[in-house]
Amino acid sequence: MNHLWFKPIKEKWLNYPLIFICTLLVTLYISVYWYQLVLVQGDSMLPTYHNMQLVLVDRHSRDYTYNDVIVFWCDDLNSVLIKRIAACPEDEVLIRDGTLYVNGDISIVFSQEYLFKYAGIADDAVQLTADQYFVIGDNIEKSKDSRYSVVGCINVENIKGKVI
Repeated sequence: MNHLWFKPIKEKWLNYPLIFICTLLVTLYISVYWYQLVLVQGDSMLPTYHNMQLVLVDRHSRDYTYNDVIVFWCDDLNSVLIKRIAACPEDEVLIRDGTLYVNGDISIVFSQEYLFKYAGIADDAVQLTADQYFVIGDNIEKSKDSRYSVVGCINVENIKGKVI
């Protein structure tokens, strides 16, 4: 009689590993193809995002435009970065006298309230190709972004997703 009492419990416990594995696979699929949590490291996106903050990234969306915050892979730094799009494909970017110009006009994303002390590669006009973006961190004095040659213009294939 004791043997019958343990049998249903044993079968019940056999289901838990299966449920765990299925949940893990679904979570992995969602993380790879749809949504992913990313940990912000550093102060380059202050005040919008702070160090050690988790953000949700939409990995499925491919419609990137001005002012979107994106997550992308940077080969030279061997890391994932989070920055704001300041210029889109085929735009011309220039930083002159501390002001960011996109296609000859003052940037709508980083307007005159921002003073760029470092222009980097944008000291001369930068012409983006059909698959490149120019990104800048909100904390412009502490951000390693497209102004620095180590980051440069971001190719669309390196973009992992958009922060939502």
